[in-house]
Amino acid sequence: MKIAHDFHMHTSLSLCAEKTANVKEYVESAKKAGFEKLGFANHFWDAAIPGANDFYVPQHYDHVESMKPEIEEAKKSGLTLYFGCECEYDPYRHGVACTPEVAEKFEFMIVPNSHTHMMMPKDYYHPYEKHAEFMVNAYEEILNSEVAKYITGMAHPFEAVACPYDRAILIGLIKEDVFKRLFTLQAEKGIAFEINLSCLDQKKPEEFAASDRFKMFRLAKDCGCQFIFGTDIHSSAKYAAGVADAAMKGANLVAEMLGLREEDIIEIAKCAITHLRTIPVILSKAKNPFSKLGERILRPPTQPAGRVVASG
Repeated sequence: MKIAHDFHMHTSLSLCAEKTANVKEYVESAKKAGFEKLGFANHFWDAAIPGANDFYVPQHYDHVESMKPEIEEAKKSGLTLYFGCECEYDPYRHGVACTPEVAEKFEFMIVPNSHTHMMMPKDYYHPYEKHAEFMVNAYEEILNSEVAKYITGMAHPFEAVACPYDRAILIGLIKEDVFKRLFTLQAEKGIAFEINLSCLDQKKPEEFAASDRFKMFRLAKDCGCQFIFGTDIHSSAKYAAGVADAAMKGANLVAEMLGLREEDIIEIAKCAITHLRTIPVILSKAKNPFSKLGERILRPPTQPAGRVVASG
């Protein structure tokens, strides 16, 4: 099986992306790297939902929709392109910052439980267990939200963005039975687990296979979750400068390591070349394919004062 999609791409419409990030350059680079499907998911908060902070207020539907003509023009390349969003978790309403009426307008939607730099009070960073518990509660509330049926995938699950310490610590603190409960519910809801390639930095394959992160991926698979892959790229220039090629190699290595089959990929992300076999990887001799994937282009805004935490 071969992975040939990237469903987590930001253009300049995301306020934290590079101002030159554009669909045309992404598509050109992706086509050279061998991708067949791309999903553009700019940051989004529905204007009908109260509580948006200064970062999200301007990132409403009319704003993100303005990229549609650019997507339509780029479809001439022959790649399959999708208009989506990365919609925020809403701790005020204990759900997702989007109404069903607006959710219907997107071709796909990914939602993070891990933008804790914005959605979580800073005093939840310590003890670590409190931070992990916040993400567990957020994950469950997203899965049970009124727009759950519109959610394609969970974005960078449990990968606390802009964490002041090693975020991998948090994954290791969450008990296996908690992950199983969440991932079983996720599989029942038909929501994919995103393998976010920007999180796979500085790990050789054999080290990655022994990590808590990989164990989490395997638990998701064992619980019946389907998968979707994304780079979380915020710069089309860096995509062209090597990230696209590294993403293709990294995604297929992870898929090989997990033993993913065609039925393990969510329907929207399946490609015509999905059935092709990849070359088996000898982990102990493989070079680090993740080296160009770890640098997040995200420049996170500071958390506004007075944010509230979702209760369990």
